Amino acid sequence: MEKQCVFCKKPLGRWEKRLLYCGNVNQSVCKECFDKYSGRSNVELGFLAYETGRAESADQLKEFVERMQKVREENEEKKKEERQKRLTGKKCLRCGGEMLNHGSMKLKLGEETFFFSDLNRLASGSMAVNVLRCESCHKAEFYILDEDSAEE
Repeated sequence: MEKQCVFCKKPLGRWEKRLLYCGNVNQSVCKECFDKYSGRSNVELGFLAYETGRAESADQLKEFVERMQKVREENEEKKKEERQKRLTGKKCLRCGGEMLNHGSMKLKLGEETFFFSDLNRLASGSMAVNVLRCESCHKAEFYILDEDSAEE
């Protein structure tokens, strides 16, 4: 049986065949598909090769695709949980989107001057703030922390 390109189904002669690593398995492809797909990731190529239904070592590729789908679902679940932890219940003043907590930070105070600007900033100190960012429009808001909560 003559080999075919896994992506475009073009028959491959002895010297036309190229191997492309797709989903931890080498797949036979034509030169055009090799040039077109060689910049993509192993995972992405594995999904593409599996979807064609013409993949070599289809059982190995099926296991790989199922494992990667499970990993993707777990990562999505982690992202959702992380988002839930960061929700503040506040709405954005600009667009009404959800505000997410990005933690606290210290803002340096002081003026930029031509002479002694670093000394000026050191003498001026800093201010502890809590940073919230809108999930939709990415507007940031700073809330000044109490001195008690800034030390925590």
